[in-house]
Amino acid sequence: MIHQFDVFASPFRKGREERPYIVILQSDRIDTASRVCGFLIAERFLRPEGRLNPAFVVESRRCYFHPIELVTLPAQALREPIANLEAERDRIVAALDLVFTGI
Repeated sequence: MIHQFDVFASPFRKGREERPYIVILQSDRIDTASRVCGFLIAERFLRPEGRLNPAFVVESRRCYFHPIELVTLPAQALREPIANLEAERDRIVAALDLVFTGI
C-alpha cells in the first residue's frame, strides 16, 4: 500500500538528476488509481525560499520540497518507497498552505 508522505524515485527518466524523488501528498483516506505527488528537487538545482522549500535528506542526498510543481501519477507507476516523511508532516503541510492560502 502507498502511504501519504512516502518517497519514491522519480518515475520520469528525463530530469531525474534535477528531480530525483517524488513524495506522496494525497491522504491515505482517498484510495484512487492515481496519487497526487510533489517533487523533491536536488540541492544544486533550487535556491530555497524559506518555508516554501523545506529541506530533507533522502538516501544521503539533500533535496528541497517544491510545492509549486505538483503532479498526479498512476499508483502502478510507483514501485518501492525509499523513505517516508511523515515525521516532517508539519513542514510539508506548511509549504502547501503557503502555496494555496498564502498563510
